[in-house]
Amino acid sequence: MKCLLISLLILSATIAGAQSSGMITYEEKMDLHKNLPPERQDMKDMIPQYNISKFELIFAGDESLYRAQKQEELPTTSTAPGGPPMGMRFGAGRANRVVYKDLAKDTMIDSRDFMQKQFLITGPPKPRKWKIGKKQKEILGYNCLEATFREDSVTSMVVWFSPQLPVTNGPSDYQGLPGMILQVDVNDGLRTITATEIKLDSVDTSVIVAPNKGKEVTPEEFEKIREEKMKEMGMQQGGPVGGQHMFMIRQ
Repeated sequence: MKCLLISLLILSATIAGAQSSGMITYEEKMDLHKNLPPERQDMKDMIPQYNISKFELIFAGDESLYRAQKQEELPTTSTAPGGPPMGMRFGAGRANRVVYKDLAKDTMIDSRDFMQKQFLITGPPKPRKWKIGKKQKEILGYNCLEATFREDSVTSMVVWFSPQLPVTNGPSDYQGLPGMILQVDVNDGLRTITATEIKLDSVDTSVIVAPNKGKEVTPEEFEKIREEKMKEMGMQQGGPVGGQHMFMIRQ
């Protein structure tokens, strides 16, 4: 295993110049049923199991931009047979989310819509102490190695990265490994991000521009805003409000 890793890293260094830019298309998949609390399992018949979106990562050197591949209309209302309509927010604002990184400057700007207000969450990329394992697999023809990380008592991550793509980057806010991250699995399928296409030539990298529209906040400030809003809506979460059930998925 160690010999393979060393060989792949040597190969990465050799071809780094030729593969330092490109575009990778990812499919983000959220298992809405897994996200339901135990007391709301009855809602499975009212909502689809998966919310699926397409994103693209355009990268050049140390800079990258992760954005929705196209504007997608996320489902907002569903009526269960014999039941009341249900207002649902399946990761509301995901179609407008943009994540810009400049790894050389240790900077990340996560532009996202929360409660119909645009925020620019600005700060260094989240540090994660990845543990590289022994498992290997192939994704889109690239040899990948497994890495794991436990963020807290309830959140665990398994990612697959390829040293054949020698860029220490990945989709969304993921990065920090000796190769491009091509697959992410959070909490055993609750949320997955999987590369579906890789282009390494004829890619317009001029679109890699830091977003600048919205209120600039730190990650800590944004979490406080989100928590306060969720507490404010606490009476509505999981219960009927005006004949509707409110359902929100964290991005």
